[in-house]
Amino acid sequence: MAAEQSAGVEELYKNFGVLADAGETAGEKLAEYDGILQAAKGSANEKKLAAGFITRFYHLFPTMAETAMDTLLDLVEEENDMIRRTAIKALPDICKRSPDPALCAKVSEYLTQLLATEDVIDLALVKTGLASLLQKNTPAAMDGIFSQVGGEDEGVREQAIDYVSSSLMSMRHILFIPHPENEKQLVRHVKKVLSDVTGEEFEVFMEMLSKLQFLATAEGAQEVMDVIVQQAELSAEFKVEDGESVDRFITCFKQALKFCKRGCEATQFVVYLCQNILPSFTAISEDGRQEVLRLLAESSMFHLPDDTINTCLPPIFSLLLEYVPLPPPEEGEAPSFQYSTVECLLFAFHQLAQKSPGFLTDEANSERLKDFKKRLQYFARKCQAYHSSLQAAVKSSGIEVNDEQAKLRTVAIKITANISSLVRDFFHNPPSYQAKVKLSWGPEKTVVQRKRPSLATAETTPSKRKPSPIRFEDSETGAASNGKNKRADQSLYQPPRDRFSSSLGNNGPPFTGG
Repeated sequence: MAAEQSAGVEELYKNFGVLADAGETAGEKLAEYDGILQAAKGSANEKKLAAGFITRFYHLFPTMAETAMDTLLDLVEEENDMIRRTAIKALPDICKRSPDPALCAKVSEYLTQLLATEDVIDLALVKTGLASLLQKNTPAAMDGIFSQVGGEDEGVREQAIDYVSSSLMSMRHILFIPHPENEKQLVRHVKKVLSDVTGEEFEVFMEMLSKLQFLATAEGAQEVMDVIVQQAELSAEFKVEDGESVDRFITCFKQALKFCKRGCEATQFVVYLCQNILPSFTAISEDGRQEVLRLLAESSMFHLPDDTINTCLPPIFSLLLEYVPLPPPEEGEAPSFQYSTVECLLFAFHQLAQKSPGFLTDEANSERLKDFKKRLQYFARKCQAYHSSLQAAVKSSGIEVNDEQAKLRTVAIKITANISSLVRDFFHNPPSYQAKVKLSWGPEKTVVQRKRPSLATAETTPSKRKPSPIRFEDSETGAASNGKNKRADQSLYQPPRDRFSSSLGNNGPPFTGG
């Protein structure tokens, strides 16, 4: 047996020598190249040697290319580690002497399929091979890789997406910056596969695109924004009972806002939200409601056309009134308040109303403003009291409160401070829209406020005096509203019952809301 193996190896070297010495006529030595292919079915040593020899002369025998490729792929599937790894390492070498982009794409496709291997050494060889092909012919290699991103094998598909989002993108300074056309091809590939992706995969691809130089241009940013709008299916009827529809809208809107920072407009998302989602707001899940409102608040900070503002103000205001009730009768039950909801709606309304002040100040809307002030005065009084109770709880709890509860109280303090700052603007005549607040869910940063006493400063330093209630003058008499009932109402104050409520005080069950 050993003699046979030795003879096989000797014959293999002989065939290699003939081809190596033949020079320009090597392509005529079909028998010798076929002998190398046959050796790939022999002993382990023959297989290892054959893997390298096949790729060395592959470009010289186009009529035998298919057989040679199949033979090499058989070696890639060998159980013997050394044979398999030699074949994997040799596979990209096929393209070294061939300028054919179709061949590069084909080999890249095969290597991408191998990304699903669980062998870490094999995986490293596969990634090295793909990297070499990407540097040799980026467009062709991406064609092969993305053929598997859009493939049906979920295991391979997941690994291909991971490779594209990590390894390929880590090479962008080599592959894309010197060659902008490669970036554009990547965008085309991504647009194509987005027709069938999960929400998580969509976010991965958007994160990839956001790193491209092409996206720094207005043209590039708008192209991706168009993709996001298409993915959101904003032309379709909104089905409130379809949780997937809501999730898709939220996911796409979040991505759209990133491109608003690059000069794009999210007008279509804002209009869709106001016209289709807000009217069915209470039918959405609680988590979905909060996500939608946060997106509304964030989007209101960017430029919107006047007609969009005029379209969106009524539904925003209508929903806001549902959460900012009129003062109840003295004998009536005090309503509960949802401060996190009001923060979002009031902020969005504040942002848009300052660009269309007539919504509140036109003569025809005088009753609207009067009613709104009554609601805000009542709500603000409760908000101030709640804010003070939160500060007292923080001051008295010391080290006894757990970190999570302390964080929730801090957020609640930010929310109530923001609401108080925004409300004050509506009690100027006309409303002033001067407050600049940092939304409670944003990163930690100093809040920029107007230079006048307000509860906004209480986030860091507890107030040493009781804050005065917010009041307004009656629009007809110009006199202050009768304060007797209001003072009585204050004396009967009970902590508001909502997501940020008495559970954040000194007593009560642990807080579980967001």
